[in-house]
Amino acid sequence: MDERDLLTLESAITAIEEAASAVAREVERDRLRETSLSRLSTVEAELNRSQLALEKIIQEEANQHFS
Repeated sequence: MDERDLLTLESAITAIEEAASAVAREVERDRLRETSLSRLSTVEAELNRSQLALEKIIQEEANQHFS
């Protein structure tokens, strides 16, 4: 994986962080019905899992590169 690929992954992580933050703010507003809040909470959890997966990929690639 080259540097451009890593930068793309880092950009994806930033986008995920921003999306998860927006979802969390919407959940905190508590203006939606329970079913919508439940779905948003699920989306937030999936975004967080995706972020962790991308961070793990970057870390593994960095470890390979420096090994």
